[in-house]
Amino acid sequence: MTNATGYLLSIIVPTYNNAEFITDTLTSLHKGITEEVELIIVNDGSTDSTEERINAFYRNRNDNNVKYIAQKNQGVAIARNVGLAQATGKYIGFVDSDDLVSPDYFSVLLPKLREEKYDIIDFNLTRDIRNIHSASKDIESDIIEREFIFSDAKFSSLTPIFRAGQWHLMTKVFHRNIIGEDRFEEHRRYEDMIFCPFQYFKCKKILKIDNNLYYYRLNNKSITENIIEGDAESIFFAMRKMCNFINNNSEKRTVATLMIINCFMEGRKLLRKKKGYYCYRENMINDIQNALACCDNSVISKKTFYKMKYPHLDCYFSKMKFIAKKSYSVFFVPKGN
Repeated sequence: MTNATGYLLSIIVPTYNNAEFITDTLTSLHKGITEEVELIIVNDGSTDSTEERINAFYRNRNDNNVKYIAQKNQGVAIARNVGLAQATGKYIGFVDSDDLVSPDYFSVLLPKLREEKYDIIDFNLTRDIRNIHSASKDIESDIIEREFIFSDAKFSSLTPIFRAGQWHLMTKVFHRNIIGEDRFEEHRRYEDMIFCPFQYFKCKKILKIDNNLYYYRLNNKSITENIIEGDAESIFFAMRKMCNFINNNSEKRTVATLMIINCFMEGRKLLRKKKGYYCYRENMINDIQNALACCDNSVISKKTFYKMKYPHLDCYFSKMKFIAKKSYSVFFVPKGN
């Protein structure tokens, strides 16, 4: 792909009803933005004053490197895909419209991107604004970084990244040629897990920066705070996708298994948060057992292995525990006045 405008980095910011936070997000981005960066804001049919706040922010500014797109509400995955279609930078990054970036976000990342050595640059986030990275005068001395170079078909160097299972989209900058024609799965939530792991398998070299360059705001409107019935289904969709990948790339089976375990544990956790116990549906049980069949069992703990092998029992015992706990609270916990 060609870089028609000469932008080094495109930052895509999807927004929906984030009037309360969007000004702070844009302020944090513009603290360090340069002419090498284009900002693409996709308003996904907001019904609050998000658009008014965006217009007010840019009213007295002359920012030729900002694109604003307004569309009807179609979901964050489609909003990001619209941003990708408009992006012209050599690298692509994503920022959520209720979060903040470090004051050093661009001063840390842009020199690394100019080298064009890396397919992905990965960094850390924090949920405590006091821990966001703020460099001394010598930025280079404050940065902790590690290179990952992939020289074998097994991609064994990815093991620590896949074991950590940190698939936050916002903490990664991708070379546009790595993303290629891939797009976010429409009408799915937890799209980070469906999208990110597969990009890593296309890489030759990754840079991991162990500094908090991103502040993830704990927002009561976020999907992690508003679990819906279909969320676990999206996680199991990611699991099925990785199983299909293993079937066509058996040499990467060991590393890919770590992502499947991550999916299983995350989907299990969502079910419990929503229902109070591990209420697997029959199709989920099939997904779990099919996943186990294609996994490398040597990297699965015994405890997790048996939970995946016998999901009916996992469901049964957790349900009994849930019922017992609920009964105890009804009969033995004294009610307040």
